[in-house]
Amino acid sequence: MKLLDRYVTKMVALYVLAAVFAFSVLIICNNFYASSDLLFHKRIPFKTVAMINLLDAPATIVLSLPVASLFGVMLAVGSLGRSSELTAMRCGGISLLRIMIPVLILSVLLSVATYLLDENVVPKASQRAFELKSMIEGDETSLNVKQDIFFRNDAGTIVSTAVYDLDTKGLVRAQLLESSDEQEGWLLAANAPFGRFEGDTLYLNNGLIFLLDEKGELVRRDTFQELTRPFPEELQAVHEEKRDASTLAGGEIAEQVARLQQAGMDPVAEKTEFQFKISTPVACFIFTFVGFIFSVYSPRKETFVGMLYAIIMVLAYYVSISVFKSLGKQGIIPYPIFTAWITNVTFLLFGIYIFTRVRR
Repeated sequence: MKLLDRYVTKMVALYVLAAVFAFSVLIICNNFYASSDLLFHKRIPFKTVAMINLLDAPATIVLSLPVASLFGVMLAVGSLGRSSELTAMRCGGISLLRIMIPVLILSVLLSVATYLLDENVVPKASQRAFELKSMIEGDETSLNVKQDIFFRNDAGTIVSTAVYDLDTKGLVRAQLLESSDEQEGWLLAANAPFGRFEGDTLYLNNGLIFLLDEKGELVRRDTFQELTRPFPEELQAVHEEKRDASTLAGGEIAEQVARLQQAGMDPVAEKTEFQFKISTPVACFIFTFVGFIFSVYSPRKETFVGMLYAIIMVLAYYVSISVFKSLGKQGIIPYPIFTAWITNVTFLLFGIYIFTRVRR
């Protein structure tokens, strides 16, 4: 049995690694082709363009691992089926589940590797690639002008701004949220088109102020010309920037969710992103399981037919993921766990159904 495990695992691992390498090279080459304008029109040095593409590579590998798992397993198991090795194993009394165990263990390791890569490497690399692209495009001011910034002082006052100038400390479309002094549980919210930090003070100009009760219902609405709040200068450093999910680790998204909830907001988009950060690596396990069962179900099929099945499954999976992710982030389906996991569960149930058919 140990010899069988080593043989099956080695064969599947070789095919999966070959598929990962092939998909990664293909996508990286496509990225180089897409960035050819930087080389030939903007005259950006090849070294800089290559660095950008290499920094984007970890995200590419994360995307290619689930697909590579599917194609690798289908090629490996298909090869075993065509050479009648799979049939010989089963005729020798080895159950299908026993043959599948080393493959499933390998798929779990791939899922863990995908998660660790996406959590620890991709955010930093993607953020650095974004900074290089911003500098190349001549948008040097974007490095000093940040978007979607949150600040918080020791009194619990939360300030958010759509645009924050690091040089002038100016705020654009600023919002303030704090506890009201009038009654416990009441909130005071203020919106202003412009504001600024000066010394240890926050200034908001020509805005609206709202008083909300403990149920979130509006109690009073007023206008103001200038609103000031104490805000220590050491707390005016950029606390957090709402970046694209590809440049955020799961822990950072969770912290962002907690801050927005404390501000009385419903961060359904952020919750959806967090759930997808967890569910996406599981696709390696799902694709491996479904690919293995599908290959056993039709071991004598020609290779191109198996590849056609694999392509259809990949397209169906990623179309479903894209649709549910969009519905979840927009709040149309306000259940992040459902939108993030429904596709995985559906494919898993499909694999279990095929498995029951194969075992008969």
